[in-house]
Amino acid sequence: MEKKKDQPSNLTNFIIIGLILLSTYLLYSLTLAFYKSHQIDIYIEDFEQENHRIAEENRKLVEEFDYVTSDAYIDKILKQNKGLINPGEDMIVIASTPLLGEEQAVEEFGNMTRNLDGVSNVDKWKIFIFDDNPLR
Repeated sequence: MEKKKDQPSNLTNFIIIGLILLSTYLLYSLTLAFYKSHQIDIYIEDFEQENHRIAEENRKLVEEFDYVTSDAYIDKILKQNKGLINPGEDMIVIASTPLLGEEQAVEEFGNMTRNLDGVSNVDKWKIFIFDDNPLR
């Protein structure tokens, strides 16, 4: 029996099929590696953005800490809460109770606003700017 030389042998067919399977597996592995590399790049980018955000927040907190520990801030807090007066400074006390005549001024202001209820906005401005005594 004579073999036909045009047909490949079984061993050649087996080798060709093996090479096709190997190249398919290598192509799948390469695609999977590219996909994982892309996912890692996305994670790195997200972490870099988070790192920048945290660095900015840290910078702001350091600035705030520097301000809070500065002598100017401590002096301000002592003046507000403890009534500290530095040499050469004068203290001004603002009364929390109404001063004499303040109640009368509030009453006159209320009367003025009631008198201007029916007046247009333009006329109110004219009265405010040009009238010496708007409390008529």
